[in-house]
Parts: sequence; C-alpha cells; structure tokens
Amino acid sequence: MLVWIPNALTLSRCVFAVLVLFGALQAAGISAAQAAASGDEALRFATMAQLWHQFALLAFISGALTDFIDGWAARALKAESRFGIWLDPIADKLLVGFALLGVAITLKSWLIYVPAALIIARDVFMTWLRTRPEAASVVVPSNLAKVKTAVEMVTIAGLMLPFALAPSTVEAAQGADPLAVGAAALIVCMLWLAAALSLLTAAQYVRAIRHAA
Repeated sequence: MLVWIPNALTLSRCVFAVLVLFGALQAAGISAAQAAASGDEALRFATMAQLWHQFALLAFISGALTDFIDGWAARALKAESRFGIWLDPIADKLLVGFALLGVAITLKSWLIYVPAALIIARDVFMTWLRTRPEAASVVVPSNLAKVKTAVEMVTIAGLMLPFALAPSTVEAAQGADPLAVGAAALIVCMLWLAAALSLLTAAQYVRAIRHAA
C-alpha cells in the first residue's frame, strides 16, 4: 500500500526545484525595488526579500532531504521501479540546476556564473547521454558521484543561507570583515570543487560507455 511513497518523494523534489527558483526570482525583483526606495519602504522591501530567500532555502533543503529519503524508502519498502530509477537523477539535476540559477541571479558574479554554468551544462549533457541506446546498459556505481552530489547540496545551501538568515552578513563579506570574507571564499571554492567533480564523474560515465561499445 505504501509503494507509491518513493516516487512521490522524487516527484516532490521536482516541485521543490521550481519553488526554489520562484523564491529566488521574487527576492531578486523585490531587491531591485528596494534599491530605488528609501526609509521605511526600503526596510519593508528588505524584509520581504529576506522572507523570499528563506522560502527558497527551505524549499531547497526540503528537496535535498527527499533525495536522501526516497532511495532509502524504495529499498525499505521494496518499491524500486523503472520510473523511479529514471526520474531520480532528473529530479536531482532540476533541484541543483534551478537552485544554481537562483544563486547566480542573487549574487551576480562570474565566480558563481562559471561553475554554475559548467554544472548545469554537464547535467544537461548527462541527461541527453542517458537517453542514447549505447548508454542503456551502462551502470557506473561511483562513490565520487555521491560525494559530488553532497558537495553541491552543502555548497548551494551555504550560498543561500546568509541571504535567508542575516543579510548584514552578506554586506560584511563585501567589506573588510576577515571572517566573513574567509567564509565566502571557502563556499565559492566548494562550488568550483563541485564543478570539477561534476566534470570528472561525467568523464567516468563517458569512458564506461566507450568501453562497453
């Protein structure tokens, strides 16, 4: 009776992905309006933008949790299905891709644009590649892929967190606070690491397909 739960969790991850991007877009629009406001109106816009950032972060964390729960639920309930196996990586890529788009819209920096573009391009390529007949029977179990996903999730949450909890922390990072600057640099480095791991795992998959051909 509960075999539908894993697939429902996977589908919910797709919904959370859309909500993450929606929240980021709303926050960006309100921040733009805040720049042209002053006084109490600017404060009201700042509060609204922070609430939308919180909404986006909670949607992302909820989606990330389903990534860990749906696989466990499928095994525990013995409800593994072809549909779930097909949809699970697509849902992961939607969540990560939409969240990266939201982060890029918020931060507006090439330090974010470049690794985000690499990760999204890699995920689009991998989704296309898995539809190819020569990849149908290729399975590449890799602990590195799990590490890559974990790094992506933690890094994206770390990039979103300051805007959701304390916008003043973001302002401090732009100033001379060494702790804030160090934390920001570490998170950005983690994003570049996630991009490198994404390309490496894609190369492993392509190599496996060539060996199977």
